[in-house]
Amino acid sequence: MFELHPLTVEEITCGSSRDRIDTFGDYISIVYRTLAKVKQQRCSCGEESCSLFSCKPPFANNTSFSQASSMEENNREGQVYIIMKSNCVLTFHRDYAQKEAVSRVLQRLAAISSAAADMPRDGAELYDNGESLAGLLDYPPYIVYAILDEITDQLSPEIVEIEQQVDAIDELVLGLSHAQHESALKRMGEQRRRILLTWQLAHPKPRIIEALIRQVPVCCCNGSPRLAQEVIQYLGDVHGHLMAAVDSCARAEAVLARSHSNYLAKISLELSRATFDANTTTERWTMLGIIVVPINI
Repeated sequence: MFELHPLTVEEITCGSSRDRIDTFGDYISIVYRTLAKVKQQRCSCGEESCSLFSCKPPFANNTSFSQASSMEENNREGQVYIIMKSNCVLTFHRDYAQKEAVSRVLQRLAAISSAAADMPRDGAELYDNGESLAGLLDYPPYIVYAILDEITDQLSPEIVEIEQQVDAIDELVLGLSHAQHESALKRMGEQRRRILLTWQLAHPKPRIIEALIRQVPVCCCNGSPRLAQEVIQYLGDVHGHLMAAVDSCARAEAVLARSHSNYLAKISLELSRATFDANTTTERWTMLGIIVVPINI
């Protein structure tokens, strides 16, 4: 019915491991990866590979299932497949997080429709050339922008949390006690994994937005040039957010690299101090032996 290219159907069915944008005939195909927090139950024994139903120690002491497990949030990647035609937009998604993002877009469009309906007739014209606010509802590039904007906003909480964790590690790394060394190293590794995952998601997306900006006037020649220019400005805002996310990841990685260097320097100083103390103790015992042994003989 929609006359999709076999390559598009194969990509939607089998999935894609990277962001991409392609033009097929009368439509544009976009693959946009997402990051969502998923709540998972974890056994209280602390083992990552533990199965809640096969772990026996927690239940040996008459511990209930709810007491032996806890909910923790993990980041998981997902994909949204967007097909933009001249008269419609199709989306394909598998996870609840992507479905929720599309639902928020529908709520945004409903709010625009209500705002356009509530405006007085003499003030309903939004543009000088007679384009109304309701024209955005029927303009596919704006709908695609709204979807991409919602998905991009999902990266913001992760970026903020990474920056907070990295700054906390940077402040505490020089004041760690000997017992906290292993914990600090583990936190650095966890944050670096999060930074890498976020960077991998954010890094290719600006190129997707740039390609889409070039395609908006071409693929929607039936729409208003003013609407196209407006959507290009909106996409530019998304592009700016993505570039800021990439810069934040680079900054966080640089701060962690400095913290790791300070951590290694602190360990080196502690080892040097311990070696000095051991040598001093050895010298004292040697001197004591030199004095005491001849007297006993």
